[in-house]
Amino acid sequence: MGPWPLDPRGPQAESISVVYWILFACAVVVLAIVVGALTYSGIKFRDRPGRVPQQFHGQNTLELIWTVVPTLMVISFTALSWNRLNLINDVDTNVAMTIKVEGQQWSWTFTYPDQQMFKLKDGTILQAGEQLDIPVGQKIKLELSAKDVIHSFWVPNLGGKKDAVPGHNTSLWIQADRPGTYKGQCTEFCGDGHADMLITVVAHPQSEYAAWAETARTDAERLRDPATAAGRQAFLTGACAGCHTVKGTTAVGKVGPELTHIASKPNIAGVLSPVNQENLTKWVHNAPGIKPGIVMPKFEGVLPDQQIDQIVQWLLTLK
Repeated sequence: MGPWPLDPRGPQAESISVVYWILFACAVVVLAIVVGALTYSGIKFRDRPGRVPQQFHGQNTLELIWTVVPTLMVISFTALSWNRLNLINDVDTNVAMTIKVEGQQWSWTFTYPDQQMFKLKDGTILQAGEQLDIPVGQKIKLELSAKDVIHSFWVPNLGGKKDAVPGHNTSLWIQADRPGTYKGQCTEFCGDGHADMLITVVAHPQSEYAAWAETARTDAERLRDPATAAGRQAFLTGACAGCHTVKGTTAVGKVGPELTHIASKPNIAGVLSPVNQENLTKWVHNAPGIKPGIVMPKFEGVLPDQQIDQIVQWLLTLK
């Protein structure tokens, strides 16, 4: 994916890109005229021995041109920008869904709409951090707020930017015309961690969005499940932590592979795919039986099945 002026991926970004290139082209023409005139004048009217330079006391035609033309350009740019701003600021027309976005040092929290597809079993609404998932081809309204200081939300390939202000709600809209992953960042300096306050927007085909929402609900409910907490405790206090590293925890083992993002990997030890509950359970039960010669021991009969299930539940949260 290229820079946004060359590769806009939504109607708002496309609209802004058109204005950008018109202003850029006009600026290049003005620069060429000014530099050309200065260069020509510097050469033609340079000081030469024995030549008295001709004196000019005004040129009405030139003065009229360099007054009227810039004025017309400024008026045209204003009208063009105003027209585009009407599109950019129209956040409520034909909106498919409204997502609440809260900025705080130094992360973003996304709260999805109060709709059935985003409701968890306890009645609460799906929330996510850092990554926002949206359907392709739909206008998404973002209601922005800030918890501490002013932040600014901008995903260049999808549209314009807007400040998130403490105690005051603002809004903007985005739309992705093609599936993909779009990167953005807070563009208002907000403290030491400002450079790391990143944004990721993933656009899913509309036919796949419901499936994503179901998976997201399952993951969110797994995080809240007491069994997941028990699995984390069992992993960190048992033999697992002596062999594996999970960043951000006390598990710093070096014998086995790092498991910080195990749930996002394409396979388990190159032999079981995909990484899901069924395959992880098989692996923890009897890894040597699946991949002979591996250092990892067999835990079937060593750990209770319930504890293995709890450890697997926690491993599935490591994305």
